[in-house]
Amino acid sequence: MATAYNVSLSPEIYSALETQAQARGWSIQQFVEFLTREYEKLRERAFLEGLRADGLIASFPASTAAMLHDFMPVPIKDEPISQTIIEDREPR
Repeated sequence: MATAYNVSLSPEIYSALETQAQARGWSIQQFVEFLTREYEKLRERAFLEGLRADGLIASFPASTAAMLHDFMPVPIKDEPISQTIIEDREPR
């Protein structure tokens, strides 16, 4: 559900928004919604880049269908990790 906001704009800013919206064949509302989505994307990207720069998260390549298709599980000799976790969580 969209949230409604009331915004006061100067006539110059409103005119500029209207011109840009019309150039794209959009209403002013559609154009402002587009700008809001783009702003949120940029804000999230900047936040993640800040975390990467601080060493708090690592960058990984985007997965592709080929990566999923080429996945080969590594066989292990002992019991499954899930069983080890279950046993580790049991009361002692």
